[in-house]
Amino acid sequence: MSERTILTLVRHGETTANVEGVWHGSIDTQLTERGLRQAEQVARHLADTHPQAAAVYASPLTRSRRTARTIAEALGLEIRIEPDLTEYHLGSLEGVSYRELAAKHRLFERMREEPDHSPGGGESPRQVAARYAGAFRRIAAAHPGENPILVAHGGAITLGLALLVDGDVTSWRTVMKNCAVSDLRMDPRPELVTFNRTEHLEDL
Repeated sequence: MSERTILTLVRHGETTANVEGVWHGSIDTQLTERGLRQAEQVARHLADTHPQAAAVYASPLTRSRRTARTIAEALGLEIRIEPDLTEYHLGSLEGVSYRELAAKHRLFERMREEPDHSPGGGESPRQVAARYAGAFRRIAAAHPGENPILVAHGGAITLGLALLVDGDVTSWRTVMKNCAVSDLRMDPRPELVTFNRTEHLEDL
């Protein structure tokens, strides 16, 4: 057991929405064939580099659960579903292409300028950041000195990290790639040890 609690964050494998450049958010989608291979490779990587992992947590959405299941099997663990790790719900703008979100709705500018802005029926960046930061803290508190793995979603992970590490939900621009790995040390204060590591996916 390590002296400090480290959360290992993994973004789910590729989906058709990722390939097509569409925001699916809470829309439930499957992994592509490439996404399934990514899940297998990140599972082997984590079994080699994080064999001491204490638990595997996942968003309830299929793309996250399927990735987490492959990781959990490689580590001999069970999946624990964490509802607060679900993706950013974009309300009336879900299913819209990133190009249209940027050009027509100015979504990404508004996220930076107005962190409390929420499209109809959806969440604001600040709400998502608070939800993820709360989940990170709660899971860390349940595993003091251990290394749980969390399988979740790129945009929401970014917001949670921005709030925890920088205290500013608008400060981050880089989103983790599919099946990338980051390590977040939670004590004495949240600090990224590694971010967006993808060397285990180089042959895909």
